[in-house]
Amino acid sequence: MSKKKYEVSYFQEKYGHLFNGMDAILNVLHEGICISNAQGIILKMNPMYERLCGLSPDKLLGKKVSFLNSKHGVFDEAEPHADRVEQKKGIFMGAVSPVILKSKRPASSVQQTSGGRKNLLHGYPMLNVDGDVELVITFIRDISHLTLFKEQIEHHKDIFKKFWSTIRNNDPEISAPTSIVIESPAMKKVMVQLQKVAKTDATVLILGNTGVGKGEVARQIHAQSGRSDNTFFCADCTSIPENLIESELFGYAPGAFSGARREGKPGYFDIAAGGTIFLDEIGELSLPMQAKLLRVLQDQEIMQIGGLKPKKTDTRIIAATNVNLEQAVANGKFRQDLYYRLQVSVLHILPLKERREDIQPLAQHFLQRYNLKYRKQFYFSDEAMETLLKHAWPGNVRELQNMIQGIVITNENNIIEPMDLPRVMPRETAPSPGSHILTKSQLGKPLKQIMADIELEILQQAMDKYKSTEKVAQLFQVNRTTVSRKLQAGNKKRNHRGRPYQER
Repeated sequence: MSKKKYEVSYFQEKYGHLFNGMDAILNVLHEGICISNAQGIILKMNPMYERLCGLSPDKLLGKKVSFLNSKHGVFDEAEPHADRVEQKKGIFMGAVSPVILKSKRPASSVQQTSGGRKNLLHGYPMLNVDGDVELVITFIRDISHLTLFKEQIEHHKDIFKKFWSTIRNNDPEISAPTSIVIESPAMKKVMVQLQKVAKTDATVLILGNTGVGKGEVARQIHAQSGRSDNTFFCADCTSIPENLIESELFGYAPGAFSGARREGKPGYFDIAAGGTIFLDEIGELSLPMQAKLLRVLQDQEIMQIGGLKPKKTDTRIIAATNVNLEQAVANGKFRQDLYYRLQVSVLHILPLKERREDIQPLAQHFLQRYNLKYRKQFYFSDEAMETLLKHAWPGNVRELQNMIQGIVITNENNIIEPMDLPRVMPRETAPSPGSHILTKSQLGKPLKQIMADIELEILQQAMDKYKSTEKVAQLFQVNRTTVSRKLQAGNKKRNHRGRPYQER
């Protein structure tokens, strides 16, 4: 009997009782399994392990696990020449069993065969009653296809990025200097300033009431800057709890506090590295956080919670607020030094009621957007547009946008009329009875009859204008059946002198 066959027979005889009935289980597993003893000698392996390592059991059983180490083609000089040749063909670059034998703890590694295949190894110790390692069980799985899949994803991401860059450079709508809808002289002046500051890395402060469009202005600054290919990150300072805002902005180091992620957490400045961070409602920050932000502006450094040294940051800051910062400084609620730091470039956005030239183009812009989104075909009547122009717009552009979205979602008629607008809007009313002049034919009639004639005249005028009993009913806040009944009854009394009622 040869020496190799003797060794295989010896180990099968010594450890065979451990493997009785196990072969049927091991043979159906999709993971490769290798079992070795405390001396690192391979005792058992399943067919999947054989396929992944490229060697048959008679080549591995009775061998030490170190036989699997073939990093850089190194092999054991003590092994026979035939074994050395096999060893160099397809064995792992390292093994986990030696690590487990020393630590007595599970171990994992991603390893590569000399043939280029990547495998994921998980090893687990089996301890005896004395706490010593008796066996090591190693699971192996081929992850080459996962690695290839990841590389393909990265490749397609690069293709998409190049494709999008081409689209941006060739599509006039996307590559236009601005997509902000403006007609008013005030906003045109803001856009001139915007185009100047966008080309620099200067800090920008945007002032204006809530809903005037400060966020859109910030996005345009980023889009026209040299950082446009990198991240634009919007951080609403009012939506972050006070006890979390520092960790959200700057992140924290591994193990910074109880419950923290083991690997740490990047902050918003890390996410926006190389790009732009938009700090909306900066006037709401606490004084301690203002001091930390001042350091970022002065030194371009951030300090993570639990960090040992500051980190350099390359992130442009655009800030916005609806707070009067001068008054906040005077009241001690905003740091004066931070205020001056933010005043490098200041853009002031007027309320919508002070730039009424923008109302109509903005309304048409939002209507077109939501027509496309919801596959509708709505239009403003002249009367409805006049109503929009008369409204004070306390919620500014945001109020206008949300109102139009609601109309497109809920309205049924394609023509948007004044009665389709919210009731807070100023609306044209029908002629009032007080303005009616009595005719000779009405003199001497009972008051009830005169009032009925006036009511019928008002309803007829409304029908001539709106062409629908439903809209007339909405205008006068009555039921549609009431309008129909009054029109029909009035025309019957008039006989040939009145116009026959007909709903159009």
